[in-house]
Formats: sequence, C-alpha cells, structure tokens
Amino acid sequence: MSRFTKYLILILVLLFILACNAVTQPIEDVQNLAGTAESFASAMPLETLQAVASQIPVETLQALPSALPTVEALSTNLADLGDMFNPQGTPVSEWNEIPVMPQATSGQEFADTGTYSFKANVTVAEAQDYYNNQLPGLGWTSLFNSPAENNGTVQVFQKDENFLTVTIMDVEGQTLVLLVLA
Repeated sequence: MSRFTKYLILILVLLFILACNAVTQPIEDVQNLAGTAESFASAMPLETLQAVASQIPVETLQALPSALPTVEALSTNLADLGDMFNPQGTPVSEWNEIPVMPQATSGQEFADTGTYSFKANVTVAEAQDYYNNQLPGLGWTSLFNSPAENNGTVQVFQKDENFLTVTIMDVEGQTLVLLVLA
C-alpha cells in the first residue's frame, strides 16, 4: 500500500468522524467545527502527518474501512445520534472494559452504534490525558492522537482487532466524550 493511500485513508477516517459530528450540530456549531478543522489542518506540518502515517501498520489501515459503520446503519439511527450529544442517565464507571472518567456527570450507551457518550466537568486536555494514561495499561495502542484544543480532539486506539475512537469536545461549557468501539 503506497504512502499516498495511507494518507488518503487517514484523511477519510478523520473526515468521517468530523462529518458524524457535523450532522447533528446546529449551524453555529458546524461553523465552529469548520474553523477548528481549518486551524488544525493549517497548523499541522506535513512532516507530522508523515510521521503519524508511518507509525500505523498497513494491516490496521486496511482494517479501518471494514470497522466503520455503513451509511445505511448510520441513517437508520439519526435520531439516536442527536441524543449522543446530550447523554441522559447515571454514568457507569466502565463500558465494555473501557474506563469512564470518575468526573462524569451523565452518561448513556447507544448500543446500535457501539457508542457510549458522557459529559464530565473537566477540560478537553484533562479528558485526553486521562485516556492517554488509562488505555495503554489496559492493552490499547494509540494509533492517532490529535493535539488537544479548547474545542476538542480525536484519539484512535487499537487492541487486538478492536478499534476505539475517543472524541472529546466542549459542548456548552461541559466536556462531552464519545467512546466508539468498532
């Protein structure tokens, strides 16, 4: 697999994640997300992207498309996607052997999409640090970790044949964490 193909797959995965977020956000949030994406893209040197892509095994990149949900599966669950950004209920301490931050104030599982969503009274950087510290000890390997910004960040981890995407974002003054297991 050529280096260009690796970059293309990485960009497609990032665009997919950003698109999923944009589907359910109000227009104002979409504008903020576009500004964040533009800042992220212009701030990341090409050498950094090359270094990230060279660290991801070819087998991992080949497995990513099959691990992503289909458009049909996503379209049947659009109503649930809106709820992901406003989880209801008492948070759990662990979801599918993945720790949930002790500072979580509300949480909800979305089994159809393999997602657990929770809000916590922490900063985006604190949530990112939490998962960077907790997951490697549980056997997860970091594949991608975008720099934490005030608006959000995305992390991708792998354990055996499982992929975990940790999307962390600021929503109305609270930090929202989406754990997506594929």
